Amino acid sequence: MTTRNPLIIGAGPAGLTAGLELVSRGVTPRIYEGSAHVGGLARTPSDGAWRVDPGGHRFFTRHEVIMDLWKSLLPHDQWIVVPRRSAMLVDGHFVPYPLQGRDLLMQLGFGAGVRGATNFLWSRFRRGMRAIERPQTFREWGIEQFGRHWYQTFFEGYVRKTWLADPDHLSSDWANQRIKPIDWGRAARRNAADQDVFQYPRLGPGQLWDAAAAKLADAGVPLSVNSRIEAIRHDGCNWRIQLQNGDTATGDALFSSMPLQSLVHMLEPEPPKHIRAIAATLRHRAVITVAVALKKYYDIPFNWVYTPGPEFRVGRIQNYGRWSPALAPDGFAGTHLGFEYFTLPHDDLWVADDEGLGAILQQDLRVLGVDESELEHVRIVRSKYAYPIYDPGRERNVVRTRDFLRQNHPTLHPIGRNGMHRYDNQDHAMLSALQSVARYFGEDADPWRVNTDRGYHESGILRS
Repeated sequence: MTTRNPLIIGAGPAGLTAGLELVSRGVTPRIYEGSAHVGGLARTPSDGAWRVDPGGHRFFTRHEVIMDLWKSLLPHDQWIVVPRRSAMLVDGHFVPYPLQGRDLLMQLGFGAGVRGATNFLWSRFRRGMRAIERPQTFREWGIEQFGRHWYQTFFEGYVRKTWLADPDHLSSDWANQRIKPIDWGRAARRNAADQDVFQYPRLGPGQLWDAAAAKLADAGVPLSVNSRIEAIRHDGCNWRIQLQNGDTATGDALFSSMPLQSLVHMLEPEPPKHIRAIAATLRHRAVITVAVALKKYYDIPFNWVYTPGPEFRVGRIQNYGRWSPALAPDGFAGTHLGFEYFTLPHDDLWVADDEGLGAILQQDLRVLGVDESELEHVRIVRSKYAYPIYDPGRERNVVRTRDFLRQNHPTLHPIGRNGMHRYDNQDHAMLSALQSVARYFGEDADPWRVNTDRGYHESGILRS
């Protein structure tokens, strides 16, 4: 009987889910996490009673198996149901997002409304005249979907700040899934049952993943944090990983949620030069979240506020009070915000010290009309490999890398957002782990078919 002793790299949603599924099948894996915490981007850093959600993690899914797993990890009283409300802050106006036709025609002035509607109709006419479908850049897609004026008002600057790329050099692959079209229906006709709501752990997303790690510990699964991988070798039979401290571990299979680029460049024997060159094109964005507590209460009825204008350096602002009051200490009566600054690993903003980031924050606060004397608490959280970049060659290069690994290393299983270099939500990352474990057991499963729908998917089942 074959002894199964798989290794897992990464203790984010994908790695922890792979661990839970392996345990449920009677196998004890070993998990190695390079950072000091579990949960990846979905962790909840804390400073006393102050808690930070670094990326804004809504819990929704269309898959019962994921919902059941979430509910098994946290008791019912630790989940809250949160209405999703977002807005674009443009010229001092909070324009609700997803965009509503009535708001676009009336809220930013009559002239801007007419210009936007004219551009929108012209773009729709041109789309109808197009003979064949073809790959589009994000700019082409955005102008076609919203018209040039509304695209430039709401998306051009925002994409430059958050995706850190020229929209002409950015693929539109993710846009149909993530960006909802303009709603031209009347508000009175919208069914209350169709309102966008999601579930959320009372103490932030990391509460769920801390519970997953605790469950694995109870099952006897070794989970090592601060265990950065330096080398990965396959001897034709087993996998051997070497940690930064010199320790090694050997297993019959390897589940990896580390960045796909890093995985390829650590492999021994070394992959062919063209595969390493392809993997080197797979880049990530980082995010720096500056959590700010203000003594004064500001009535901001949104979870997220997007800031596309050049007057802001920040790309998006979270209103933590709209996520869960428990992200702030009991009795806090002010405003708890999360300023999200998107950057590339190793660029000037990423390496800026706290003083430099503080100066940027103060400028953004002034634009918002907030005096720095209102600051009660500030916490800075850096997340280096937060989001894969979708440049035009991403899909082709990921496929070529995947096919090489499948052909040459069938017991190597890339999982999760970074492991597969895809803009996955938590449930997709978890599904890729479940499918990979099934494949490890010889089942007909394909984790690469998870999250391949082209249509808008940011909604799901809701079960209390």
